[in-house]
Amino acid sequence: MPSLTGVRGIAAVWVFLSHFYGLAAWVLAAPSLLHSVFLFNGFRGVDLFFVLSGFILMHVHADQFSSIRRDDLRQFFLARFFRVYPLNTAMLLAMLVVVVLLPGYVATERSWTDPHAAYRAQNLSFPGFVQTLLLVQSWTVLKLGEWNIVSWTLSAEVLGYLLFPAMAWGLMRERSASRCVLYAVLSLVVLTAILFVAHHANNNPTGTFGSIRMIFCFLAGIALNRAYQIAGDRWVPAAVPMTVAACLFLLMTWFVPVLPVLDVFGFAALILGLAYQRGPIDAMLSSKLAISLGRISFSFYLVHFMIIKLVSWSAGEWLAMQSLSVRIAGLCGVVLMCLVAGIVCYRLVEQPSQRLGRKVTAGYRVTIERRGDRKRLALPLGAAGD
Repeated sequence: MPSLTGVRGIAAVWVFLSHFYGLAAWVLAAPSLLHSVFLFNGFRGVDLFFVLSGFILMHVHADQFSSIRRDDLRQFFLARFFRVYPLNTAMLLAMLVVVVLLPGYVATERSWTDPHAAYRAQNLSFPGFVQTLLLVQSWTVLKLGEWNIVSWTLSAEVLGYLLFPAMAWGLMRERSASRCVLYAVLSLVVLTAILFVAHHANNNPTGTFGSIRMIFCFLAGIALNRAYQIAGDRWVPAAVPMTVAACLFLLMTWFVPVLPVLDVFGFAALILGLAYQRGPIDAMLSSKLAISLGRISFSFYLVHFMIIKLVSWSAGEWLAMQSLSVRIAGLCGVVLMCLVAGIVCYRLVEQPSQRLGRKVTAGYRVTIERRGDRKRLALPLGAAGD
């Protein structure tokens, strides 16, 4: 499904813009950028990631969890470990170098006066390092200090991985595509209601509340993929209208500040429609550029925030005093640095760790198959049946 790789790249760029536009507004002396509904709501690209993650995991692993077996669980969790932990660890080690070499940056990161963010006074602390290394910072209200702030989404994803086998097993018992869509819609309705009740409809709740966002979006993605499996080609005629309508709906929400909380419904419809790989939206998201962005999106996502923060701390004030051409060139340079760093991390860390993960899980699978062969050979003649 090439377009689902492409949409991942677009989501990563949207999240990047939500972190970048503050620096751009400062450097360009353009405070109007701070009032952009589209740029402010770039954090909702994370919700798109969560829905997409549930959809893709169900697409790949559904048959594996039609029943729950210990060996399948081990293979699944091994694959997931090599997907997220190596790159997260590499980012933490890079930040550790920054912490050792730039104490001034550490002091700036800890200088928070907002009482609601008092925990950030512990940013870049050793307990926070351990919490982030294990990717458990979103599992509890205990905040020990942030390192790579965007890694909270990985922590939420890991929680989703732990829940996935049970969710997949339950939905594999459902035989109605319409009911699966209903489950997805209800999941997102409940999430939206919780966001309004908790006064998070128009901001970016992370940490423990971020895990709540993940669970409901993740479940919606799993249910939608089950609907896709059951419906098969019956829904092909609806695919193109669905993707176009989803994009129009998302565009509409970005003009009204209170509506972007409903974007999760647009994301869900877009992903389900793109799964059929038809129409102009699918073609655009299947382009070489979109797919290239999608491939490096995970690495780009993890590395971009650290670069933006370091540039803001070290050169933001200087850059803001330069000529317009220098300021624009400087901001373009930040974008280029983030892209190059994302490509480098993808090539040197993400791809090798994925290859290693495939080798480990393949080796484990061979071991299990050989063990099963030995058990069958040990049975008395005729006991195994024909």
